[in-house]
Amino acid sequence: YNAWRNFNVGRWPTERHSDGKRESYESGLRAFEEYGKLLNPPVETVRIPFEDSEMVAYLRIPASDEPVPLILGINGLDSRKEDVIAGADRYIANGVGVFTMDMPGTGQSPVLIDIGSERVFSAALDYLATREDVDADRIGVQGRSWSGYWAALVAYLERDRIQGAAIHGVGVHGYYQPEWQEHAILSEEYLFDLFPARATVYDTKTMEEFLAYGPRLSLVERGLIDQPSAPMLLVNGELDSQQPIADLYLMMRNGDPKQAWVNPVGGHMGRSEEWPVGRILGQVVEPWLMRQVGVEPK
Repeated sequence: YNAWRNFNVGRWPTERHSDGKRESYESGLRAFEEYGKLLNPPVETVRIPFEDSEMVAYLRIPASDEPVPLILGINGLDSRKEDVIAGADRYIANGVGVFTMDMPGTGQSPVLIDIGSERVFSAALDYLATREDVDADRIGVQGRSWSGYWAALVAYLERDRIQGAAIHGVGVHGYYQPEWQEHAILSEEYLFDLFPARATVYDTKTMEEFLAYGPRLSLVERGLIDQPSAPMLLVNGELDSQQPIADLYLMMRNGDPKQAWVNPVGGHMGRSEEWPVGRILGQVVEPWLMRQVGVEPK
């Protein structure tokens, strides 16, 4: 575990930025696989054929005589699927399985961010439906930071196959506009290398390319914002300098009714001194998702 954590710092914020970071990332993957074998239940590495490549994901299934409900967790821009499943103990303790995969443009995802990249999540749902130990009728989706966008897409496009989606960090329209990115790229909520981290998920090199790439990804531009969806929980901070809080209110005003939790003094993902991310996860996001899949959290 400690080896993985150290290698994980070495590849931060993106393994695509240099050869050294890539080497650190690959060492971290090997360490994490060994760590996952030590857990009870262990972390299963899942390899799913996908087009001309494959999807690599992790699965933890708590001991049960029946198929278990499950949360499909997606990492953000600078976290990875390893971070997500390493923090999933509350789900496991409540009898809920966890499946984690890298969002497009990060980690071992077979696709970059583009319109249509959400097909990787449909492929994941297809795979989970084949698992006898998973109750495919009780699946929730958890996004965080940038992957809130992907969780929202799944809620719209796969609304009949999931019980709900937590969009923890809401960037769906204004986030992709050049005028926001030019400002947000200077956020003091991020340690360093924010532009390289964001640009690599598109495989763009210059600021001009990066700013021109994003707007078409908007859920408004894609015609989804008014569409019916699976239940959603929207979570963010009023003072988020990385994703505009206006995107959360935009989603509230359009489409099916949604639930929201907003920290009036919170920054990115709603975090503040009183409400660190761990508390938001443990008291807001995870309990909501567990109830959506039919489990009353202990």
